[in-house]
Amino acid sequence: MNLDTENINNNNDHSFSNYNYEDEEPIYSFPDDDNGDSLDEEPLYDYDEGEDENEDDDDEDDEQKEKHPSAFGILIKTLLTPVEGWKALKRAKFTTEHFANHCFIPSVCLATFSQIIKVFYEANLTFTEIFLDSLCTFLVYFFGYFSIIFIGSFALPRLSRPLVRKDIGKQFVMLNLSTLALFSTLIQIVPMLDPVLVFLPIWTIYLIYKGIRVIRVPADVENSTTGILTLLILGLPIFWNWILKELLLPSAGA
Repeated sequence: MNLDTENINNNNDHSFSNYNYEDEEPIYSFPDDDNGDSLDEEPLYDYDEGEDENEDDDDEDDEQKEKHPSAFGILIKTLLTPVEGWKALKRAKFTTEHFANHCFIPSVCLATFSQIIKVFYEANLTFTEIFLDSLCTFLVYFFGYFSIIFIGSFALPRLSRPLVRKDIGKQFVMLNLSTLALFSTLIQIVPMLDPVLVFLPIWTIYLIYKGIRVIRVPADVENSTTGILTLLILGLPIFWNWILKELLLPSAGA
């Protein structure tokens, strides 16, 4: 029994001692990398190409910004050619903040500072009265815009209420208020034409009518939406003008 065990052990030792490990191909083959360089395989992510693509995208963005229409230019275009102007506003896809900063606020500021011109054709006008008139003018459009958006959110027909929550709807309101501000500025600059220029807001009504159709409000509520927005855009500035002058001007002794 012991002899058999010894023979088995001797045979095993002999077999392992004669085995040539070098003849066996390795299971894993690693390439020589003496210099510590990366393998010849292409990387999964090519960051250089990504940077080139980003640079190309930046160039395209710069070109688009250069071709991007002017918000105030679209206001003038809408005044001259309403349908084309509204289409241009729709294609421009401005953010509300951008349109406010580049169209609505500049228009309101023009109307505000135009009150200073009164000093040239109204006698005994004090600085306080000019300041309060300017302040009232600014607040009329400021409160007017937010009250239109707020009241429109529940006064408009149910199908068109989402309009005043979208950028295009807010810009629609801003642009129409901007036309009123420009008309007000023109009346202040040329007061002798006041009997004629006082009818300019009628053009704003026409702009609202055309704009609603370009924005494509549902046909079932198109007319009612046009009527309500016309009342809000024209009526609320008049309301705020009356309220503010009743509150501010008497306190100044005007």
